[in-house]
Amino acid sequence: MTRDPENEFRVELAIAINALELDPLTDKQIGQLVRHYALLRRWNKRVNLTRIIEPGEAAKLHYAESLFGAKFIAGARTALDIGTGAGFPAIPLAVARPEVQVTALEANQKKSLFLKEAKDELELDNVEIATERLEAFDWEGYDLLTSRALDRAEEILPTIIEKMRSDQRLMLYCARDLVAKLGRRSGWKIETHSIPDSDARLIAIFSSILYFDAATSTTAQ
Repeated sequence: MTRDPENEFRVELAIAINALELDPLTDKQIGQLVRHYALLRRWNKRVNLTRIIEPGEAAKLHYAESLFGAKFIAGARTALDIGTGAGFPAIPLAVARPEVQVTALEANQKKSLFLKEAKDELELDNVEIATERLEAFDWEGYDLLTSRALDRAEEILPTIIEKMRSDQRLMLYCARDLVAKLGRRSGWKIETHSIPDSDARLIAIFSSILYFDAATSTTAQ
């Protein structure tokens, strides 16, 4: 029997979403992620976008993990995904949270071309693609910064944290050892959320204590 990777992915995505106890997606949102996966498979034959391409692994590690972060971005109107690669977590976040304007920052020209085609294919009006290096990009105006599998993370992230405004947040998809290495800067809170079914992966959210206290106060009223 001939394999149907897209249908396998659809099934595996539903299983992964249920395993992470995420809010169910609409048929339109599922369809958008399936189209992204299909495009990813085609492009990956000529451009090295990812080594994780099998339906089950991709559904769990790329898509469901990215969607897991959508639980923690309430209040953000704009988000910048730094070093987005093939669009993780930018594309799943944009699909899950159409009210958030997501910018996918990717310096690699070929990956950026893939992202532009994906944006058009999925008809994502809330996505912008920026083909620049972080050092040359103005990220001051974004409510939320996010990153997953960023190259030279230990070198780049401390600088980002140092320059963040008090009302900005940074959401990292990472391992515990990276959070430990980044340490605790005075005046900043680090909130961690373990990703279910993962021994090492988590989401770490860096936010100013002033921002956190204000948000808590607003919620309590």
